[in-house]
Amino acid sequence: MASPQCCANPPTLNPAGGEGKVVDSFGGIKAYVSGAAESKAAVVLVSDVYGFEAPNLRKIADKVASSGYFVVVPDFLHGDPFVPENTERPIQVWIKEHGADKGFEEAKPVIAALKEKGVSSVGAAGYCWGAKVVVELAKAHEIQAAVMCHPSFVTVDDIKEVKCPIAILGAEIDRMSPPEVVKQFEQVLSSKSGIGHFVKIFPGVEHGWTVRYKNEDAAAVKSAEEALADMIDCCSACAQQHHNGQTSASERRHRCSIASSHCWENPPALDPAGGGGDDVNDFGGQKAYVAGSAGSKAAIVLVSDAFAPNLRKIANRVALSGYFVVVPDFLHGDPYQPDNPNNPGMWLQSHNPKEASEVAKPVIAALKEKGASFIGAAGYCWGAMSQIQSSSMVDCTLLAMLCGKVIDKQQMPRHLVPEATRTRLSYPFPELILTSRLEGCRRMQNPFVSA
Repeated sequence: MASPQCCANPPTLNPAGGEGKVVDSFGGIKAYVSGAAESKAAVVLVSDVYGFEAPNLRKIADKVASSGYFVVVPDFLHGDPFVPENTERPIQVWIKEHGADKGFEEAKPVIAALKEKGVSSVGAAGYCWGAKVVVELAKAHEIQAAVMCHPSFVTVDDIKEVKCPIAILGAEIDRMSPPEVVKQFEQVLSSKSGIGHFVKIFPGVEHGWTVRYKNEDAAAVKSAEEALADMIDCCSACAQQHHNGQTSASERRHRCSIASSHCWENPPALDPAGGGGDDVNDFGGQKAYVAGSAGSKAAIVLVSDAFAPNLRKIANRVALSGYFVVVPDFLHGDPYQPDNPNNPGMWLQSHNPKEASEVAKPVIAALKEKGASFIGAAGYCWGAMSQIQSSSMVDCTLLAMLCGKVIDKQQMPRHLVPEATRTRLSYPFPELILTSRLEGCRRMQNPFVSA
């Protein structure tokens, strides 16, 4: 049964809106299209019950197109969107005439038309009613990536059958897919070994917020823009994976989640001359910042995020505790640039954390050659080399590299995991996180230290 939330805040439809154009037939259906027609990556947007003329939906299409995609917004409602004022045709009656199963069948020729024009990667994003269409496409493996925004009519059984990477963006205030249901979706996806996923619940927003916000509501606009950024980043990650060939499920989950907008917030002013240590041109084959006593038998490798904020300060503090600290330049002088027109996913294509883990091995070997008997490593966001599940996850993860084997926090005995990681503390506690990390390293040096 459809909830009143499905119909709240109806938009004022505009058939002439948007920077793109309306075509009479794309895969046999009228559609709004935007972006470079020659692009090899496409995104199909599936509307809510108000159809493809909704102004905010066309804004989304244009913004997605500006990231390099060819975007198609089919009119699966055939000029018959839901009209709240028509009391003789309530949503319960209207929905029977516009089943998502029809949208699913009509989407297949649209995707076929995209492939015929040379598109190699097709993603689809659905809003409310449209999310059900998208999950059906994901179940049939018709697309390479799926995004569902405040989904309606989607069930746990649907999620069990998904066959492509998927992002689910839910609302805290949602009677159609309340947070507890979205969390069930996440649990199912986490149990599927071959499917990458990204699940996020937006606080303080209601069902439909991504497309039916009011432009004068700054908070609503910000949340909608954040959801759009998450959608684009996940599509980008999946498109790159499809272009580059098959990857493991863990890497698909990692790429999608690490592309979240949280990874790029608060960029620092970088200072190549900062810190009290030294810059060396070659440490294990990498340019690096080093600090502390070179004669120390205990070493720490710090692996930056996409920017490396305050990392040299952290290195100096760790060095004061008796460690020799190495901060390799695994980004090779190319940190993420927030003002770069290329989106984060494009940057990630050139800076795969998995590749960084490989080039870290000679750094570890160089430390052993110079006599280090204990080597720990701390990574931040990108540098953690493991997926970021949600914005509530702690900012940094402690990794131990012992005898050439990387041990993550799930594999560590509890007493070896820093307290900051156990309690999921985040940004407001840098001193405690640093202190706990050092204590964690000390415990790894001596596992018999009591917790």
